[in-house]
Amino acid sequence: MASGYSDYKPRKPKGLMALRVASIGISIAVILVLASIGYSVYVDYQGVASELHSAPSNLASGTVTQVGSSGVVSLNITIPNKGLYTLDVSIACGGVDSNVVCQQASVSVPPGQSDMLRFKMTIVNYTQFLNSDSKVGGNVSIRLEPMASLSIGVNLGSLIRQGSG
Repeated sequence: MASGYSDYKPRKPKGLMALRVASIGISIAVILVLASIGYSVYVDYQGVASELHSAPSNLASGTVTQVGSSGVVSLNITIPNKGLYTLDVSIACGGVDSNVVCQQASVSVPPGQSDMLRFKMTIVNYTQFLNSDSKVGGNVSIRLEPMASLSIGVNLGSLIRQGSG
């Protein structure tokens, strides 16, 4: 006679089942967030690349105004944001020599919009600066709010000399 014990199957604890469902949900959420970041980076890159390819003068313009022995370098860069997240872009000087006065510039561009980044640098003795190999360390930072960032070090001095020559 069957006493009912032969049909007994141990049940998994409900807490363990809930943890399994939660871990699957978290995994799916992480995959979706990473995919959206990747998509946003790709779309932002494609937007800038297409602008550079079709009309680079629409994306960036720069001037050097010489006043006496000083020179004021002005750089205007249009930052398009075709991605899904706010894009923060900044340019700053670091390791500046005593002949250079630099103002940090930054802009925060919401998704689907464009904004202008305006950067200015004053070089006290412009002619001497052009004839030397003075280095003006610069840092370009790009942040995809709130998840990713990229920082690139550049020698602004050599870029100015190349643009002036």
